[in-house]
Amino acid sequence: MTLAPDNQESGVPLWAFVAGATALVAAAFASVWFMFPAPDTRHDLVSPSGTARIELGELCGGSGCDRVAILDVQGVRTGCPLALESRKPLFADVKAAWSEDESDVVVDYVAADGQTGSLTIARGDCTITE
Repeated sequence: MTLAPDNQESGVPLWAFVAGATALVAAAFASVWFMFPAPDTRHDLVSPSGTARIELGELCGGSGCDRVAILDVQGVRTGCPLALESRKPLFADVKAAWSEDESDVVVDYVAADGQTGSLTIARGDCTITE
């Protein structure tokens, strides 16, 4: 059988090519996944009715800590401002006390070094969309 120059058989079976390509793509995704650091702390605070959830997280580095609170109400996610100053993680342990109508939550926190504090997150203040 004669083949045209642009239609020559390769010595690599199709299954080996597919397996190699899959491994290469998986390695690329894994390297991107591990490129970003995990947060120092992360907590999910769910309202008693289960209709609202606030995710608290903080990532600390040499220049300080970035803290986020994200409100999730039935799939709509908005950010809540957090006015806390500290160069160390504060949310080692948190306890949430939701108001009766679940319009706000009081978060009591304990840092790893024993520092304690409290903050109130009002659902109406969670309007940051980016």
